[in-house]
Amino acid sequence: MAAISLTYYGLCLMNGNHTVKLHFAEIVFTQDNSFISLGKRIFNVYVQGELKLRDFDIVKEAGGTGIAVIKSFAVNVKNNTLKIQLYWAGKGTTAIPDRGSYGPIISAIDVTS
Repeated sequence: MAAISLTYYGLCLMNGNHTVKLHFAEIVFTQDNSFISLGKRIFNVYVQGELKLRDFDIVKEAGGTGIAVIKSFAVNVKNNTLKIQLYWAGKGTTAIPDRGSYGPIISAIDVTS
């Protein structure tokens, strides 16, 4: 979880085609009657510099909080390096329910050749 952006590098990978699976779940915000349920997280996802998900909202995609969403992408690895970037889209929550980190969040990354 980060305020603005997260960047992950996969180093020493074989060049060529790979499948990247990004695992997401909203584990901070809730869907109850508490103040924390007002939070909303929206971000963009880039893989190898290419926009893969624009204005990604985990809760909307999953149909609720605490529910896993897996997004799969075919990518071409060059120079033995994979780069995954998650950027706050400038939308969603910035200070509700508390000032904090409402930028991108990811649970796991799975890469197979």
